Amino acid sequence: MIKLLVTDLDGTILFNDSFPQIVREGIERLSSYGIKVCIASGRMLSSIYNYYRILGLDTPIIAYNGAMIGDKNLNILYHKPIEFSVWFKVFRILYKKDFQINLYFNDNLYIFRKNVYGDRYPLQNKVQAKFVDDPDEIPGLPTTKVLGIGPPEIVEETRIELKKIFDSNLYITTSSPTYLEIMDSGVSKGRALMFLSQMLKIPVTDIAGLGDSFNDLELIRDAGIGITFKNSPQELKDVADYVTESNSPEGFREVVEFILWKNRY
Repeated sequence: MIKLLVTDLDGTILFNDSFPQIVREGIERLSSYGIKVCIASGRMLSSIYNYYRILGLDTPIIAYNGAMIGDKNLNILYHKPIEFSVWFKVFRILYKKDFQINLYFNDNLYIFRKNVYGDRYPLQNKVQAKFVDDPDEIPGLPTTKVLGIGPPEIVEETRIELKKIFDSNLYITTSSPTYLEIMDSGVSKGRALMFLSQMLKIPVTDIAGLGDSFNDLELIRDAGIGITFKNSPQELKDVADYVTESNSPEGFREVVEFILWKNRY
């Protein structure tokens, strides 16, 4: 029986900075059946919290693609950052390719060399940022995530390059064509789902995972029931237990119906 839905945010339930009525009604319906909802996103903890409150949720929040988990009061329950000696090597590679480079220290954002692909990032994520143009202004501390923002063709080229260099030492993925996301090894939304299962004492088999982009692959694969949309990348469909017949956000109604049907039978 599904007791918890762990869902991605952007492109899955959040569109143009708002929740469609179909999503709000769906979450309310799940709640009426005693099914909890948890958000799992690549965003900062403080950024997700803005939307978490709108939906009236009280479950833990999975942030930074699973590198951080916080509670309803923004207390950090789990954190797995990248050590300075490792992330700075990544920084140097991104620096040479003219990426905008976002770094996150204790949920505080530093933006190095903003560009046209990411200059609205603080506004879009509803967070404050410190803009720097000199690497010496960046703290020599572990960072929760490195986000490289740039043109899609350079993002894909660099993703392949970083995977060859760092192999299993880092988790490297994309959350959009212009966002290259780098976290510590062992980090993923799927891994965070395992921690969440322990925290809430809900077996993984009773958890559904929903997402629409490459950084959701492990969430969909590792959940008891993995769900994605008709318009998601094929790689997600290949690991999903259920693929909706309609695109997001309309497909969310189908997700809710599927979960309730599973619980009946």
